[in-house]
Amino acid sequence: MINIYKKTLKDTKLKKIKAFEKGSWISVVNPDIDEIERLEKELGLDLTIVEDALDENELSRVEKNDGIFYMIIRFPTQSDSIAGTITLPLLVVITDDNIITLSKEENNIINNIAKKFPHFYTVHKTNFLMKIIIEVFNSYDKYLNRILKDIKIKKIKIDNLNNKDILFLVQEEETLNDFESSIVPIISNLERMLSGRYIHIYKKDKDEIEDLFMDSKQTLEISRVALKSIKNIREAYSTILTNELNRVIKILTIATIVLTIPTIISSIYGMNVPLPLDHSPFAFLYVMLLIVFMSVAFLWLLIRRRWI
Repeated sequence: MINIYKKTLKDTKLKKIKAFEKGSWISVVNPDIDEIERLEKELGLDLTIVEDALDENELSRVEKNDGIFYMIIRFPTQSDSIAGTITLPLLVVITDDNIITLSKEENNIINNIAKKFPHFYTVHKTNFLMKIIIEVFNSYDKYLNRILKDIKIKKIKIDNLNNKDILFLVQEEETLNDFESSIVPIISNLERMLSGRYIHIYKKDKDEIEDLFMDSKQTLEISRVALKSIKNIREAYSTILTNELNRVIKILTIATIVLTIPTIISSIYGMNVPLPLDHSPFAFLYVMLLIVFMSVAFLWLLIRRRWI
C-alpha cells in the first residue's frame, strides 16, 4: 500500500495527495510486486535495497547509490505471532525530490510523527529523517522502561521465582539482545551521517544529529544495564537453588548417618550369638540408652564443628 502526503511551509496540516509530487512524503507499507516496480520505475529506487528492507532479518545500514540516500533502521514493535517484543526493518529513502518510508508492517513510528511533531514539513527531508530516528529511539526507551520495571518486580521476589518467571526473563533477555544488535548499527550510521558524506547536513540538523547521537548512546547503555540485571537475577536465582539443594542434601545426609547408628546397634543385638546383657531384664533399656547417647553425641559433634 502506497500513501502520499505533503506539507509545505504554507500548510497547517498534513494533506494526502494522489501523485508523486516534489517535496512529498511517500509512505509504503507491505508493497506488492506492482507497487515495488512502480517505486523502481517512477522514483528510481534500487530494487535490491527495497527487497532487503522487506526481509525481517535485515540489519541496519546506510548507503548511497546513484545520488539516492538509503537508511535501514530496525524499530521495536509488539509481535502478534510471537509473544514478546521484536525489531523490524524500516527503510528511509531520500531522493532529490521526495522522502520515502517503507516497511513490511504498519507501525506507530511513522504514524506518530505527524502527531508528535506538528511543525515538521515533508519538504525538509533531512529534518524529517531526524524526526523518524528520534521516534525510533523514543519507542526503544518506552519498551526499555517497561522491561526495567518488570525486572525490578522479579528482583523483589527473586527467592520465589517460578518456571513462568524464568521463561519470562529468558524472553526479555532475547529482546534486549535484539535491541542491542539493532541500536549499535544505528549509532554507527549516525556517525557516518555526521561526516556529511552520505547526505547534506544543515547546521541546525547537525546539532540535532549530535544530540540524537548522545541520546542513542544513553539508550544503548540502558539496554545493556537491563541485560546485565537479568543476568544477575538468573545467576542469583541459580545460586539460591544450589544453596537450597546443598542444604537439603546436608540434612538428608545427617539424617541418614543418625539413623544408621541405631540400625547398626539393633543389627548387632539381633544376631543369634551370645551378647552382653543378653540375660538382663534391662537389656532393651540399656540398648536404647546407648542408641540415644551415641546419636546425641554425634549431633553435638556436628554442631560443635558447625556442620549444621
